[in-house]
Amino acid sequence: MDGASKFVKGDAIAGIVIVLINIIFGFIIGMTQMGLSFTETVNVFTRLTVGDGLVSQIPALLIATATGIIVTRVAAEGNLSYDVTEQLFRYPKLLYVAAGAIFLLGLTPITLG
Repeated sequence: MDGASKFVKGDAIAGIVIVLINIIFGFIIGMTQMGLSFTETVNVFTRLTVGDGLVSQIPALLIATATGIIVTRVAAEGNLSYDVTEQLFRYPKLLYVAAGAIFLLGLTPITLG
């Protein structure tokens, strides 16, 4: 578990550095090479940088979640699929709330300037 947490920590630090580099050089390239105004450059490149940061952090989140499941699973004696299904469907109202929230997020329009 110690190695996995170091991996996730290093990945998060690298993600922050990449986000900062993307924003700074995106501003420079947007204003000098593309001829955009400062507000257009901020609008375009911050959105692109945030999207890139989210996409790059999803694998680290999945690895951390899987590691947590495996580590907590060592102490249990039952079947993994049965335990996960039992915990997931223990509170069905929670699933409805999560499904509704995801549905509303799906209806949110994306405007790019």
